[in-house]
Amino acid sequence: MNNICVIIHGFAGSIEEIKYLWEFLQKRGIDVRIVSLAGHGGTKKDLTASTHTDWIKSVDEVISELAPNKVDIIGFSMGGLISVQFAAMTHVNKLVFINTPIYFWNIKVIVADIIGSIFRRQFERIAYYKRSVLGVSIKSSIEFLRILSSSKRRFVYIRNPSLILQCKGDESVWPDSAEYIKRKIGVSASLRYYSGGRHQVFSDTSIEYRDSVCEDIYKFLRWG
Repeated sequence: MNNICVIIHGFAGSIEEIKYLWEFLQKRGIDVRIVSLAGHGGTKKDLTASTHTDWIKSVDEVISELAPNKVDIIGFSMGGLISVQFAAMTHVNKLVFINTPIYFWNIKVIVADIIGSIFRRQFERIAYYKRSVLGVSIKSSIEFLRILSSSKRRFVYIRNPSLILQCKGDESVWPDSAEYIKRKIGVSASLRYYSGGRHQVFSDTSIEYRDSVCEDIYKFLRWG
């Protein structure tokens, strides 16, 4: 019997950012559930009203209900940090980390984006960065840092088979984040970098990489 797969989206995001992966895995026969984190997918006010404990509770409600079925957890971005909180549960099996932040804001990529946008007079990327900054309150950012701090302490205790995937063109996460996670987990984790790809790897901005990422995840879930 195949395990049930749970996907967790990222900070200030929604299920839309991992919908492509969800559909990809479903078409290949994987039983997939998506967690919608408390306060996410709505307004800035909604996000600000929620806390990191609310986000963890959103995942706990789903994973606890699935016991005693074996569960594989896929965490995109902050979703990877949240998944660490559940690694020790007896019915949690494999973990997948996708563009999970330890060191965030890849300044090299951001500067290249801004300069390129100005040179081409195409300002979509600048607008994207503006939305990213203005769409999140200081309170929400502090809650994110609390998740980050807690999860960094827990990586070393993970014994689950783990897959770490990181796009080198990720504007939000330094590629060294993946190496940090691999080093902390140790031999039970495997790491793969992609030469390009954006943070939102399942969107049209990373169309040349997203199928490869999905396929790597599928193979890991099926065969490890």
